[in-house]
Amino acid sequence: MKKTISIIIGISCITTGLFAQNNSSLNLKKGQKYLVENKVSTKSSTEMQGQQMEANADVTSTYSIEVKDLVDNNYSLTNTVTGVKMNMTQMGQEMNFDSEKKEDIDGPIGSALKEYINQPKKVVMDKSGKLIPQKTDDTTQETNMVAKQLGNFEATGYGADMAFESLPQNVKVGSTWTSKTDNEGISKSTTFMVKEINGNIATIALTGDMAADTKMENQGMEITTKTTGKFSGEEKVDITTGVIQTNTSTVDASGIIGVMGQELPTSSKVTSTTTVKVM
Repeated sequence: MKKTISIIIGISCITTGLFAQNNSSLNLKKGQKYLVENKVSTKSSTEMQGQQMEANADVTSTYSIEVKDLVDNNYSLTNTVTGVKMNMTQMGQEMNFDSEKKEDIDGPIGSALKEYINQPKKVVMDKSGKLIPQKTDDTTQETNMVAKQLGNFEATGYGADMAFESLPQNVKVGSTWTSKTDNEGISKSTTFMVKEINGNIATIALTGDMAADTKMENQGMEITTKTTGKFSGEEKVDITTGVIQTNTSTVDASGIIGVMGQELPTSSKVTSTTTVKVM
């Protein structure tokens, strides 16, 4: 079951950082606070020893963000992972985790996440929405890996990259632009198109292609993932600030997972829904 869960998590991670930033400018207010909730649902099928292994995974993460200051054209943010809930099933077996339950937070998964959950972290983001890497205290490889598998907290600025989208100036209905990113083995090309503008809120359609070539280690087992896929989605963004209100996406991907010397054909469908609320 541990191997199965590791494979499911590996598949889920292909959506990390799905939405890229561009060279336009955010306009965030000092002292403003935001509540971010991200729900990711994964349905996957992996062939193991001639049999199809069907698996489902649902992960919900919540974040609290506060804009502390604007220094040298960079935003200083405080971001806190306030909760993680997870449900995974495969072949009739189920695994659950809820960071609000003491028995879970004191268990194997919770022990690796304690330094992240309800622990405010400093995040620096420039006005184009790009995260500026910060020095962090050294932690064990196991702790970092579990955290990355479940939420990739550090790479996403503890959820900050899901809350903001810098838009080109003077966007209008029909405006389109393309962004390409390559981060931690996941490359994406995203096309944005403004469908509608209602007051300050723009509805934007997103489509694109992605490829993942990643490697992780869990329980002493190295797992490699090589997949390609397409994604589509829609988001509503405040064009005066760059704050996302809602974001939905769907990814269809297929490829190979390498584990214990085996190459396992896999396919997956991943849906993600993010909401951002002003606190």
